Amino acid sequence: MPLDCYRIRRDFPSLSNGLVFLDNAASTLKPRSVMEAMQSFGLNSYANVHRGVYRLSMEASKAYEDAHEVVAKFVGGTWEEVVFTRNSTESLQMAALTLYANGVITRGSEILITMAEHHANMIPWIRVAKMAGAIVKMLPVDGEGVPRWDLLDEYLTPKTSVVAIGHISNVTGSKAPVEEVAKKARGAEALLVLDSAQGVPHTPVNFKAMGVDMAAFSGHKMLGPTGIGVLWIRRDLAEELEPPLGGGGTVDRVRLGSGGVEIRWSRSPWKFEAGTPPIIEAVGLAEAIRYLGAIGMENVERHEEKLTRILLKRLAEKDYIEILGPRSPDRRQGIVSFNIKGMKPDWAGLALDRKGIAVRTGLHCAHILHDALGHSEGSVRASLYIYNCIDDVEKLLEALDEIHEKHGRPR
Repeated sequence: MPLDCYRIRRDFPSLSNGLVFLDNAASTLKPRSVMEAMQSFGLNSYANVHRGVYRLSMEASKAYEDAHEVVAKFVGGTWEEVVFTRNSTESLQMAALTLYANGVITRGSEILITMAEHHANMIPWIRVAKMAGAIVKMLPVDGEGVPRWDLLDEYLTPKTSVVAIGHISNVTGSKAPVEEVAKKARGAEALLVLDSAQGVPHTPVNFKAMGVDMAAFSGHKMLGPTGIGVLWIRRDLAEELEPPLGGGGTVDRVRLGSGGVEIRWSRSPWKFEAGTPPIIEAVGLAEAIRYLGAIGMENVERHEEKLTRILLKRLAEKDYIEILGPRSPDRRQGIVSFNIKGMKPDWAGLALDRKGIAVRTGLHCAHILHDALGHSEGSVRASLYIYNCIDDVEKLLEALDEIHEKHGRPR
């Protein structure tokens, strides 16, 4: 059954004033149920986890552990595979540091990324490669900003240790052929790390079935709170790896032995979660997943695809609009970036804001991709979600016509 975006809107108080919110790729709004769950837990059930034998601590620990289970089921894994971090960026940083610390990335080894990557899935690998003496190779993009997946075999070599790709581009909305890349990475005996910050919130995923080894996503991009992200690590791999960070909660026992300090690490995921974790935020993320689960991720995906198809078609009809990315809606998911000819992206964003429409402008943490597409000053990005309806698309299109009529036409 198709989702009812107009009914869903009622769960988001910030939309009650007529705001057209099209900045969902940056961060989504929060439904009442998520905020209420966090407030109730914080006021009535909070204690630090895994630290006390008193009732309140044990109940808080159970809520925190249950959140791991809820997240795991959502992405097709088990709770031992779910490591809570602060966000996708920290998750990818931890993935890179973990593989470096465990000798997966060494001098002379190669890390393969693409020119379309968000900085969160680019800079950590560049920094780790510098520390290790490894090499970062970039798969180029085509004229629409889509990675040249047809060149993958040429870029994979016996030295490739890691392939790190984005699931869905935060600029073009293009979808990566994850299963195909996973198969080829496995054939090259390389690990596949997936930046699914724009994937998990918008489409059904099963990381195990997809052949992924590690994956990252954020709570705040899927109706959850800020301050919590996920690093998913395939269970057998997680058991083999030592954490890059140590401290409280990561160890079972520390002893002073004849050879120095002896450390026995905790099991996964606890060995990867150093210090006091995001407890209240985990409760909020679990509630956000329950909310999305009640809608059904297949319905979320279809709803976005429908709106994307309409928006892309209508924008393509306007001769004053330049669209970034694939022209075919079948190759996109929920994101359309564009520019008004002759107008800086920020000016367009400010003009839209005056009409009650929130979009993102700039380089979207993907500078190399924008340069490759010939839009070095950035772009205007409209990104859709479950509370966006066809009237939001119509209001955006109408506003663009008005802005062009007033500012864009030659005098």
